[in-house]
Amino acid sequence: MADISLITSLYRADAYLEAYSRHVLDVAAELQTAGLNLEMVLVANEPSDRERALIRQLTADLDAIPAARAVVLDVPRESVYASWNRGVKTSVGRVVGFWNVDDIRTADALIEGHRMIMDGTNGCAAVYFPYRVRRQNRMLDLFTIQHYTRYPAPPFDRDAFTRKMHGASFWLMGRDLYKRVGPFDAGFHISGDFEWCARAAQVANFCPGTENAGVFVLHGGNLSDSGDPRQGVEENVIHLRRGAWDRIEPAQPDLMRDCWLTWGRQESDPPPEIQDQLWGPGADERWQTWQRDQRTRQRRKRVERLLRAGPRFVIDRVGLRPWLARLGLVKSG
Repeated sequence: MADISLITSLYRADAYLEAYSRHVLDVAAELQTAGLNLEMVLVANEPSDRERALIRQLTADLDAIPAARAVVLDVPRESVYASWNRGVKTSVGRVVGFWNVDDIRTADALIEGHRMIMDGTNGCAAVYFPYRVRRQNRMLDLFTIQHYTRYPAPPFDRDAFTRKMHGASFWLMGRDLYKRVGPFDAGFHISGDFEWCARAAQVANFCPGTENAGVFVLHGGNLSDSGDPRQGVEENVIHLRRGAWDRIEPAQPDLMRDCWLTWGRQESDPPPEIQDQLWGPGADERWQTWQRDQRTRQRRKRVERLLRAGPRFVIDRVGLRPWLARLGLVKSG
């Protein structure tokens, strides 16, 4: 049995696989040094010839590390959460997590999370961590600035975890928790991890780690946080199932109704006034207004990030940071 199993669902991942493989090999080597072995379960959805070649190379490279191994599942295209379920069932690790192919994970957080779960610290059935998000912004159409935002791991609050996703995709769980909570809902395309964690938080304790888990790379093609209207629809499905009417937000009405009626509904429908709010008369206008407001907020945030990132970019570009840090004017890194 492995100490840690990490599952990656792959679909049209050629552009990311080489960098991902380097990160996986680095983490596997660091875990081996810490006395832990790693199992990578790669669920390849309709892989291309190039993807198969890159996966074969990664598998061979992992085989050269005594404390690591790869398991490859070649499957027809399916939702990411169907692949996650397939990966969990195939895996043998005592601690299980997920690694998106375009993200970066750190060994330090994996080591900490494994220890907390295996030691039963504070009854931790799952662990989530602080992490960073990397965004790219164009500056006056002349050059690109990479901007990092750190997201802390807040104290665990059972109710809060039913209302918002915490820890991005960097959280870890003990194998027994998956058995208690059940599989991911494969009807979700974007927010199935949030839905699963909301269920899990009702029956088990999640614990915040302290190590930086890694970097969520926001490039516009991500499943989440990419502007896809389905994300808002799926988050509404989660809240509708729980009767959390105060969390409902405007969503694309036709898509909202279709998703709810075809796979989202479980035991009952929401009250008529909530249905009217989401897909009744005036719902499309409310959604369009809400979208405009969201775009305005996002533009303001981008401008604020650029105003903060610009001086940092110039300072680092011309090598002033060490000198300014000695004067106490900026941080050293």
